[in-house]
Amino acid sequence: MVCLLDMKEFENTELQSKIFIEDGAYHKLLSIIEESLRKVETGGIIIGHYDSAFQNAIITEFTGPPEDSKAGRFRFYRGIKGLRNLLQQYWKERNEYYLGEWHLHPGSSPNPSHTDIEQMKKISKDKNFNCKEPILLIFGEIAKKQVTCLMMFKDGKMYSYKEKDFERK
Repeated sequence: MVCLLDMKEFENTELQSKIFIEDGAYHKLLSIIEESLRKVETGGIIIGHYDSAFQNAIITEFTGPPEDSKAGRFRFYRGIKGLRNLLQQYWKERNEYYLGEWHLHPGSSPNPSHTDIEQMKKISKDKNFNCKEPILLIFGEIAKKQVTCLMMFKDGKMYSYKEKDFERK
């Protein structure tokens, strides 16, 4: 079992698995989102690794949008420029790899759209991604409060992960 400090922890009881997000990576994600001024969608990829039992994912990095990305108020197409080299570097230096996608729904719910769901299902089947269980994190807003929706796609199904609250002493 993984128990790591300074990480956000999300859990899915049905799969009996967790997704951890390093605080540094999460704060970087917030900075990227602030740069977009929440006027247009933005996004990038998720990088990290699994624990030794391949049960729990640890997210260590969120990239910003590649240069060739296209964004609008209600759409985002993540480009690919520079990602191959970046992923090769992470693999070589840290044994970390592509885990999935993230994007922003500015001023609206973080629930995945039909397009989001279909794209993640395609990624899970595409051998070029080499990611059978991709993670999708959507950052949104409900009643002016920032909310994240974190899910994994496995065997053609979507599994939601809930953030675990810790009592601070």
